[in-house]
Amino acid sequence: MNSNVSIVIPVYNEELHIENVVESVEKYCENIIVVDDKSTDSSLDILKKLETKYSKKIFILENEKNSGIGYSVKKGFSKALDLDNDIVIKFDGDNQHLPEDIPKFIEKITKEGFDFVKGNRFLNNAYSKPMPNLKILGNLITTNLQKIVSGNYAISDPNNGFLGVKKECLNIIDFKNLKNNYFFENSLLINMSSLGLKIGEVPIQTIYQNEKSSIPIFMASLKIIPTFIIFFYMRNVLNAKFNLSINSIVFFIFLIIFVINLFVNNLSLWAVSIFLLIIYLIIDIFNFYSKN
Repeated sequence: MNSNVSIVIPVYNEELHIENVVESVEKYCENIIVVDDKSTDSSLDILKKLETKYSKKIFILENEKNSGIGYSVKKGFSKALDLDNDIVIKFDGDNQHLPEDIPKFIEKITKEGFDFVKGNRFLNNAYSKPMPNLKILGNLITTNLQKIVSGNYAISDPNNGFLGVKKECLNIIDFKNLKNNYFFENSLLINMSSLGLKIGEVPIQTIYQNEKSSIPIFMASLKIIPTFIIFFYMRNVLNAKFNLSINSIVFFIFLIIFVINLFVNNLSLWAVSIFLLIIYLIIDIFNFYSKN
């Protein structure tokens, strides 16, 4: 058991898995925080029984209405900040993660000095084989978009929900900047990157079963571009706030010219906008790899 670790598990209609998930992670932590997002099945009843069994170790939180996975995780994180721990692990409730991978996150943080650690399904080729083709394609698209908007060009599985973070780093994040929906992980990575924290990955295995994803694929696809444009803007605002750089200045010059040109529609200004965006990306990539 790790006395300095809290595990946060968001739950929505996981009656088939949640009991096994809780009992399998129990030995790796001091306490477990489960947040039920107004499940319509028997998940909450199962959790109540587990609460009786692990009365001193498990905390069951309930959302008044279905509010999204991001909202649930933020609620769990807030509870974790009130507890005596050093590391907070986010572990999904659908039984797709292996609890045996939890020590990898703890070791990466405690022994290698990382602040924020993401699970990566692609670092080991053997782990990525069971992934459905549609998920591989979706991850490929969002991963490359995420690299641009976050400024972190090393993380290759940003959508992964298995993660670990130092409590002291979680404490400086403004939760209002984090999404309440399935873009939560993306927004968290952007905020962590903007703070200049040390971010790493560990190889994990994900078990894909025949369950139906709770993420509305069609709606998520429609929201990707506008959401990532907002993320791109948010990241540069945060960078200007915490670590103003030439890159941030280039971005805001680009933004001003771009907005003006939406009204005047001048070909030369479009060319300048594209040029500034290219310069921005070159500086961004150079800055990242020069620091890493």
